Amino acid sequence: MPPPGDDGVLVAECLRLLAALPPAAAASPAFRRHWPSISASLSSLSASLSHPVFPPTAPLLAPLASALSALVSVAGNNPTLGHLHTVSLLSSSAAELSQLAADARLVVSPGGNGGGEGEGADGLIPRLRLGSAASRAAALDALVDSVGSLPPSSAAAAVSAVAAMLDSGEILPASREKAVSVLAAFASSDATRRFLAQEVGTIMPHLCRTLESGRGADVEHARVALQPLTADSRDAMVAVAARGGVAALLGTCATGTPTAQAAATGVLHNLAMFLDLLPSFCKEGTLPSLLQLVSLGTPRAQELALGCLQNLTSGDGDECQRLKVEAFQGGALGCVKDFLESCVGDEPGLAPAFGLLRNMASFRYIAEIAVSASFVDHVIAALGSDKAATRTEAAMALAELCNVGSGGKTRREVGDAIPRLIWMLEAKAVTERDAAARALAALVVASGYRKLFKKEERGIVNVVQLLDPSAGRGVDARFPVSVLLAVSQSRRCRKQMVAAGACGFLQGLLATEVDGAKKLADCLGRGKMLGVFPRS
Repeated sequence: MPPPGDDGVLVAECLRLLAALPPAAAASPAFRRHWPSISASLSSLSASLSHPVFPPTAPLLAPLASALSALVSVAGNNPTLGHLHTVSLLSSSAAELSQLAADARLVVSPGGNGGGEGEGADGLIPRLRLGSAASRAAALDALVDSVGSLPPSSAAAAVSAVAAMLDSGEILPASREKAVSVLAAFASSDATRRFLAQEVGTIMPHLCRTLESGRGADVEHARVALQPLTADSRDAMVAVAARGGVAALLGTCATGTPTAQAAATGVLHNLAMFLDLLPSFCKEGTLPSLLQLVSLGTPRAQELALGCLQNLTSGDGDECQRLKVEAFQGGALGCVKDFLESCVGDEPGLAPAFGLLRNMASFRYIAEIAVSASFVDHVIAALGSDKAATRTEAAMALAELCNVGSGGKTRREVGDAIPRLIWMLEAKAVTERDAAARALAALVVASGYRKLFKKEERGIVNVVQLLDPSAGRGVDARFPVSVLLAVSQSRRCRKQMVAAGACGFLQGLLATEVDGAKKLADCLGRGKMLGVFPRS
């Protein structure tokens, strides 16, 4: 047989064998039963191999030449073959030729381009579903390089084809690893990762099995593919946790490469959002590994580790409360402070860092330590960030910290936040407006902060606007009501509230029995009556 590396030689050899086989088979009685199907395959193969776009290096040429050579040998009445062996060989050859003919038709179909360079999606996807093992492996190789350029319809079909290939049970080990790398490539592309969720039920068992193996480059690919899946699907989260995925991912956090650590931490970050999985984290001793990443990981791994710790400590249940204390005892506060002090500019990891600080500071003892460690400086600075998520988390952290410490220095530092918080009340994001209202409600309890708030021109107006059902939808009304109540003893402030429409908005809040709404409405009503008799 000609060497496979010579372009065009294998094509010529296959065409020669295709031409030699019919006359040889006509003289062999053994071919009589199988000849109709073999003949149809030969005609199709001749047409495909003669097509001008058929590539001389197509992977199917070597198995085709081998199959045709075997058939020519049978047609020559090889005496070493018995009758049963001959019948069996012809039967299997007929099936193999049929598959090779189908592969060859796919190669020359519009968009196929022969599986060589520039192969289109229309040629790749059928080969993933219908091709031989060699053809499927070649299609996977081509698909890895073209994931980013596939149109949406082709990307969806390609993900479905790879999922079906993994689930078929007929895929070779090397191709299985290649298929997982293809899924990782889809997960890494903004344009295609959403299609993975459509096949989550099929591909999750294979990705989890790969993760369990704990070795090889395909494990890293599995982590990359799992990150978007666990972000979008609760079923995917449960599947990973049920198969011991938390322990495997934590192992990667401890000993993996920087890329592997970031991918593993990303999956853990997603799993931590599902509070039902907290027992899995607690059982595996998660906190030390995550805190180590916050201290020593890459910026991306640090951000994801902080986000994971924030998610783990965000609930109000006993398990979450215990994790807050354990995180503090494990040095989380120091890790967050070191991280904040090492950041240059407004890095993405600042938001989860302040989120973790806020969660831990819900314990007054931890809040007092945070204030004494000058966390307030970082929080105030973050309120001026150009990222809404950072401003939001910083305001929520401030709400926990601002009532701790009565020293003049701390008062002056926190007072600097009031203009920024009032500005945040005008933000587009509901979460940011709500966070600013919470921080202001906690601040104006102290008389010193009330004076600073009353000096701000837009303070009363912006808070009253949060009571408007159309403008303040999603904001917890208790906090703007609390702010207004705190300054309602001032006649000037009451006038500003009435002028801004607070009385009308309060009528709606009275129906829902919002805390403080009735008291504020009564206060404004009395103020209006007193206004009838102006003071001399």
